[in-house]
Amino acid sequence: MKTYWGDLHNHCGITYGYGSQANALRRAADHLDFCAVTGHAMWPDIMERNPETAFTIDFHEVGFKKLRDHWEEVRAEVAAANGDKLVTFQAYEMHSSLYGDHHIVSPSDDLPLVYRDSPAALREAAGVPALTVGHHIGYTPGYRGINWDLYDETVTPLIEVCSKHGCAMSETAPFAYYHNMGPRDTRNTVYEGLRRGYHFGFVGSTDHHAGYPGSYGDGKLAALAEEKTRAALWNAFLSRHTYAVTGDRIACTLNVNDGMMGDILPLTARRKIEWFVSGGYDIDK
Repeated sequence: MKTYWGDLHNHCGITYGYGSQANALRRAADHLDFCAVTGHAMWPDIMERNPETAFTIDFHEVGFKKLRDHWEEVRAEVAAANGDKLVTFQAYEMHSSLYGDHHIVSPSDDLPLVYRDSPAALREAAGVPALTVGHHIGYTPGYRGINWDLYDETVTPLIEVCSKHGCAMSETAPFAYYHNMGPRDTRNTVYEGLRRGYHFGFVGSTDHHAGYPGSYGDGKLAALAEEKTRAALWNAFLSRHTYAVTGDRIACTLNVNDGMMGDILPLTARRKIEWFVSGGYDIDK
């Protein structure tokens, strides 16, 4: 397996953000192997409108309409950018108070812009190969943080564990959440999902709104794949053969018996564990 680097969750001016998608794709091609540019598409359970919430609702609705009005050209531009230098995927985002925010990702350039109220319904309605990724999961349950009670690993095999929002591994992990959506909540950490026995791959993304996928220090995704193609990378995503970094591109492999990162193995009395780590500087721990 080879290690390829990408960003499956970032924003630009196609909704509420800055910079053109064309420029974002050019910047991605400069230093990434793959990417998706993610437009904001919907918030099915957005708060009720009143004088205090009117600004927030209008702000989001303007962005959603912008993507809806230009989806065909947005999708075509992503498709045209796909090639040997940069592998692209189609994507857009669903906000949710109940499920937590997710973005849908697809290797198909025919991904339709559909509107549903759950990650499972969204993926099913898409009608093409797709998965969803839960992101900035560490916020409070009921407001944009993941709902582990409703989590389905067959629909959402990847969890974004770090981004510009911060790191969701635990409430006390480095890179605390900074956003006005709230601090990290112990009930919605990565460790809580693992404690419940869920299987998911780790993803790092930027989730910034400045039109620069993979910007340093905001989060990146490493995919372990046989080659740099859509098919091979897509198989890596589905198999959870991924890991996340916050900044430097740390090379990392971990194998147990005949399995690699992301595989689900049978219980055995004897385990052969092999690992390799190579950082850009001295490794602390």
